[in-house]
Amino acid sequence: MASSNLSKRIQAMLKYEDKLIMPPSGGVLSADEFDCSSNKDGVINMSISENRLVFDLLREKMQKCTVQPETWADDMFMYSELGGVPELKEAIAKYLRVTTRAVMPVDPTKMAVLNGADSGLEAFGHIICDAGEAVLVPAPYYYGIHRSLKVRFDVDVFPIPLSSEPKSGETKPFELTVERAEQAYKKATQEGIVVKGLFLVNPNNPLGDVYSRQLVLDLLKFANRHDLHVVLDEVYMNCIFEEGVDHYSIFQFKEDEIPDLQKVHFIWTFSKDLAMGGMRISVNYTWNKDVLQSLNGIAHFHSVPTGWQNMMAKLLSDTDWCTDVFLPTSVKRLKEAFDHFTAGLKQLGVPFHGGPAGLYLWADFSKFLSAPTAEAEIEFHHKLIKAGVEFSPSLLCRGSERGWFRVVFARKLNILELALERIQRALQS
Repeated sequence: MASSNLSKRIQAMLKYEDKLIMPPSGGVLSADEFDCSSNKDGVINMSISENRLVFDLLREKMQKCTVQPETWADDMFMYSELGGVPELKEAIAKYLRVTTRAVMPVDPTKMAVLNGADSGLEAFGHIICDAGEAVLVPAPYYYGIHRSLKVRFDVDVFPIPLSSEPKSGETKPFELTVERAEQAYKKATQEGIVVKGLFLVNPNNPLGDVYSRQLVLDLLKFANRHDLHVVLDEVYMNCIFEEGVDHYSIFQFKEDEIPDLQKVHFIWTFSKDLAMGGMRISVNYTWNKDVLQSLNGIAHFHSVPTGWQNMMAKLLSDTDWCTDVFLPTSVKRLKEAFDHFTAGLKQLGVPFHGGPAGLYLWADFSKFLSAPTAEAEIEFHHKLIKAGVEFSPSLLCRGSERGWFRVVFARKLNILELALERIQRALQS
């Protein structure tokens, strides 16, 4: 069937997909992906933000969660209530209370469970914005935000551009400030764009930066001045691998500190902290009753299988295992991988912006480009793939500076060593 016979919505989606320089998944994810035993010449995928360092811990824990006869109770084969089974929401609330060191209550009745954070981002965009309206997002940003908001509900992302060259008053590269947010908001309104929200990923993806308590509060005040909703994506909050760095969750604020709690919303997922992206479970949390009712309605189209919900409730309810075994081991392995990989980048003469958190770093390959252009960045991207490694280019992350790439380092050390050899091959070709 010719695309002209399809709906205008789908024609617009197909046109959007055609413009992408990478598949929607963000990487090769094909038969050509590297495998230690079956495809040693395949491409090492370092574009997808997965923590592949802790699957052994997850496998062992999941096996323990499935040995009891009651694991396969009748209700696991039945429809569950929209927005998540109570046991899972209680387990998530318990986990968040402990890991965020919550000051305000974490109420399971204020959350809706959906099938992944991308669905959660789309849901908030759908609720907050009409078609053609926009949200502010610091850029570079996780490319899935734009796709999640744009494809079905035509919500735009207006970037808050961050720079590798700090301007007056800034203390570090790619620093997010209220001044930059104000400038972006002013520019959007001058262009006739209606801005309805601020989406903030903290810790940041792809920079790995962790925002201070004061900055979070200042941005909440900025949003309140302009009557904006704020969506706080905290999916990497327990992926901080540098000592002495604290993450300030929205739950660490007292309710009376937040200018308008009715316009503040939260996302967390199993995908990053717990390295379980394939389970497709996330939670949207809100203090706004109308938004919560909307989320529960949307959950009808984004529900998680009842069996998985029950299984994850068993896993997450063991808070001691999460906080005393899994998370410390994950952070330790992330730190080892980060140190090993960045040492290799330094030997290759590749600068990078590596924050204290996340599964990735923001690497600067600009001096290896033939020119500071989009075409040259794509050309270099293909050169990397030909050498056997794949990263996410700045173009995909809506960065304003050519030659930067998000590189996921949460891989085993032997894989990182091979990746460094392949990077060297690309740089020398």
